Amino acid sequence: MTMSPTVAQWQLATEMRNLRGDRKLADVARAVKVNVSTVSRWETPGVEGVIPGPGSLERLLEYYELGPEAIQRFLNMRKEARSSGWWQSSGVAEDYGTYIGLEGAANRIRTYEPVLVPGLLQTEGYVRALFKGTMPSALPETVDAGVTVRLGRQEAWAASGARLWAIVSEATIRTTVGGPKVMAEQVRHLIRAAERPNVTLQVLPFEAGAHVALEIGNFTLLTLNELMVLVTVTDNTSLFWDDPGSVGRHEDVFERLLADAWRPTQTVDFLEGVARALEKE
Repeated sequence: MTMSPTVAQWQLATEMRNLRGDRKLADVARAVKVNVSTVSRWETPGVEGVIPGPGSLERLLEYYELGPEAIQRFLNMRKEARSSGWWQSSGVAEDYGTYIGLEGAANRIRTYEPVLVPGLLQTEGYVRALFKGTMPSALPETVDAGVTVRLGRQEAWAASGARLWAIVSEATIRTTVGGPKVMAEQVRHLIRAAERPNVTLQVLPFEAGAHVALEIGNFTLLTLNELMVLVTVTDNTSLFWDDPGSVGRHEDVFERLLADAWRPTQTVDFLEGVARALEKE
C-alpha cells in the first residue's frame, strides 16, 4: 500500500532514528562515511530533513545489520518519499507542502482557529477575498494557484473521510471577509458542514474571556494511525512537532477549549443568526 511522499519521509526518518538506538551520531557517520550533520538530517522528519540516496541508505542499513527483506522495505519507503505529491506542481512553500501531505493522510484532524475559518471549510469566495486582502500586490495567477491548492486540500479531505473537529473563535465569524454576501455564503457553508457525520464544529464565544489558548494562537493536531503531529504557525511558517510533550500539552488545551466553546447545536443556532443578519445587509 502506497503512502503520500510526506508521510513516507516522516516514517523513514523516524524509523532510521529508532534503528540508531543508543549509538552516537559520530560513530554512525564514521561507519557509513558521511558527515554527522548528514545522519542527523536523515533522521529529521519534515521540512528540515533530507532523504538519503539509495547507496547511502543501504550502507546504513547494512551497518545496522538488517536483512535483505528489511532493506528492501526501507528502499521502497525511500522511493515513495521521493515521489511527487499532487500539490508540488503548484509552487507551494515546502512547509505548506509538508502540511498538505500530512493532512491528506490523517484520519483525525483537530484544529483551533482564533482568526480564520479553517482551510478545509472555506468557500472559494472566502479564499479569494482572503488572499486578495492579505496579499494585495499578488498577481491574479498567484491568487488562482492558491485557491486551486486550497480547494484541492478540501477534495483530498472529502475523499479520505477523515474526522474533523474544529473550534473557531466568535471573532472569526464576526470578521466580514469579502463583504456581507461572501461572508453569508461562508457562514451558510459552515452550517451545512456541521451537518456532516465526520464534522464537529464549535464556536468559542467572546464571553469565554481569558481562555487557555488566548496566547497560543492557531494550532492543528493531525492523527495518522500511530503518528500524531502538532502543527503551529509562526510568521506564516508551519512548524511541526511530534514529541509527546508538545502534542500532549496541546491536546489538553484543545479539551479545555471544548469546555469553553458553545455546543454544536448552540453553534449552529449562532451561525444561523449571523447568516440571516449578513443576508439583510
